Amino acid sequence: MTTHDAIRRWVAEQLNIDPETAEPTELDHLDEVTAAAEAGYVRALLHLREYHPLVG
Repeated sequence: MTTHDAIRRWVAEQLNIDPETAEPTELDHLDEVTAAAEAGYVRALLHLREYHPLVG
């Protein structure tokens, strides 16, 4: 499972959305919220002193 998949699954749980049975508008909303959550995750990583991004 990728980080994207894990975040998307967590967001779906928080929104009470089942991606397997959701309507297209619900999936669009899920994708929007997932993108925002991923952006926050990346910002949080970049602020960690211990985090060193891969170079190359």
